[in-house]
Amino acid sequence: MSGKFRLAIRLLYLMVIVVFIAAACRASHSVVPVAMSPTTSLPPVNVTPATRVMSDTELATATPIVDLLPLAENTAMPVEAGELPEPCGVLLRPVPQAAVTESAPIRLSEAAGDALQSQVPSTAWPALDRLLDAPGSVALVAFQAGRESDGIYLNPDMAMPLASVAKVITLVAYAEAVAAGELDPLEVVSLAELERYYLPNFDLGAHRRAVDDLGEKGHILTPDDDPAVLLADVARMMIEYSSNAAADYLQLRLGQARVEETAIALGMNDAPASHSAPCVFLGQFLMMANHIRTTGDQALLTSVARGDSDVAAAFGQELAVLADTYINQADFRQAEQEWRAETRRPSLNVQRYFAGNLAPQGTAGAYAALMLRLAQNGLSNADSSYQARLILEWPNQFPANQELFSNVGYKNGSLPGVLTTAYYAYRWGDAAPVVVILFYRDLPQQTYRQWRYDLPHDELARWLLADPAAIPALATALRVAKGP
Repeated sequence: MSGKFRLAIRLLYLMVIVVFIAAACRASHSVVPVAMSPTTSLPPVNVTPATRVMSDTELATATPIVDLLPLAENTAMPVEAGELPEPCGVLLRPVPQAAVTESAPIRLSEAAGDALQSQVPSTAWPALDRLLDAPGSVALVAFQAGRESDGIYLNPDMAMPLASVAKVITLVAYAEAVAAGELDPLEVVSLAELERYYLPNFDLGAHRRAVDDLGEKGHILTPDDDPAVLLADVARMMIEYSSNAAADYLQLRLGQARVEETAIALGMNDAPASHSAPCVFLGQFLMMANHIRTTGDQALLTSVARGDSDVAAAFGQELAVLADTYINQADFRQAEQEWRAETRRPSLNVQRYFAGNLAPQGTAGAYAALMLRLAQNGLSNADSSYQARLILEWPNQFPANQELFSNVGYKNGSLPGVLTTAYYAYRWGDAAPVVVILFYRDLPQQTYRQWRYDLPHDELARWLLADPAAIPALATALRVAKGP
C-alpha cells in the first residue's frame, strides 16, 4: 500500500469525526462531590477565560473544528503503521466540562484578619489575599493524615486546570511499569530522541535546564558521541525540572490508554467528568496554534470548548495527530519551529484561553488523596511506591527542607493564568504526613508573571505544610467567615 493511499485513509477517518459547528451553547453541569479514599489499594494497571467568548452568531459561521485541508496539502503524515495515533480521550473526556467559577469574596472579621496577618508569612500574603478576594478561582485542600476533620477544604471537588501537576499521573504509570518489569530504569535514551518531543520556548526553559543540570552532575552518558541519559533520569526531568518533552516521551512510551487507566484506577475521576484526559503537552501547544492552520486560533478553540462530545473526540484525535506528526516528521517539526519564531504565535490571549478551558483539569480533593496515597506507600506494591517517591521527593536535597521535614514530595505547574502546587511532607517528629494542594486559575496576567518569580502561592503552601498551627488557624478563619 502506498504512503499516499495510507495517508488518504487516515485523513478520511479524521474527516468522518469532523463536526461543523452551527449554534453551540455552553451547558452547565453539576459535579458530584468526590469522596477521598486514600487507604484503598490501587487496582492493577494494564500495559476563567482571558478573552471574549464568541457569540452564537459568530459560531454559526465558524470554520470546521478540525481543518484537515492544509494538513493534507502541506505535510506528509506518518504512515508507517497506516493507522491514526491513539487519541487523547480514550477513556476520559478529552475536553474538560465547563465550570462556573463565580463566588463572592470571603470577608474575614477585623480580628480574624489581624490574627492571620500575625501568623501568615508576609511573602505568602498575596496568595491568601487572592484566595479571599476570588475564592471561586482557587481550590485548596490541606490536612494532616488522621486529623482530616481539622483540615481546609475550599472547592475540593471543583475541576481546575492542572498544568504540570498532571505529570504525577504519568509518574505513577511509569513507577508501576518499572515495578512490573515492563520498563527498565537503566535503559539508555538518546537525547536526540528526546529532542524530537521538544517544542522550544513553551516550557519556561525547563527541558534545556534539565539537560544542562544533568550534564553538570555527570549524568549524561557518552557526552561527545550521541549523548544519552538513563530512563530514570527522563522521569526525573519530567518531575524535578518539569520538562514537557520528557513527560510526553514517557507518556507515549506507556500509551495514552494506560495513562488514562492509571488516572481512573487512582480514583481521579470518581466524581464523573471531574478529571479530563491528560493529553500530551506537545499536542496541547500545537492545538493552540500551528503553521498549517488556516482558521483563526480563537475561533477554533472557542468552538471546541463549547462543542459536544463529537467535537471533543475530534479535538482529542487531532491533538494526537499533530503531536505524532511533529515527533516523526522532521520537515514538519522544522517548519513549525521556524513559524513560531517568526510569528510568535500562539498569542498570549489564546494561551490563556486554552489553559483555562481546554487544558487537562482535575480536583484538589482527588490530588490530595493521591499525594496521601504516595506518602503512605499506597500504590499497588512496595516497589512501585518506592519508584514514585524516589523521584517525587527530589526536594529532599535542599538543606532548608531537611531542617523542616524528613521527607517531602512535590510537583508544581504553570500555564498562563494558572499556577498549581501539590505537596506532601513528614515533619520531623510526626508519624503522619501533611498534604497541601493549592490550585489557582484566571490569575491576571501581571499577577501571574509576578507570582512566577515571587512564588507567594508556594510560600502559602509551605506555611501550611511546615507550621502545625497553620492549617487549624486558616481553617477556623474560613469557617467563621462563611458562617453556619
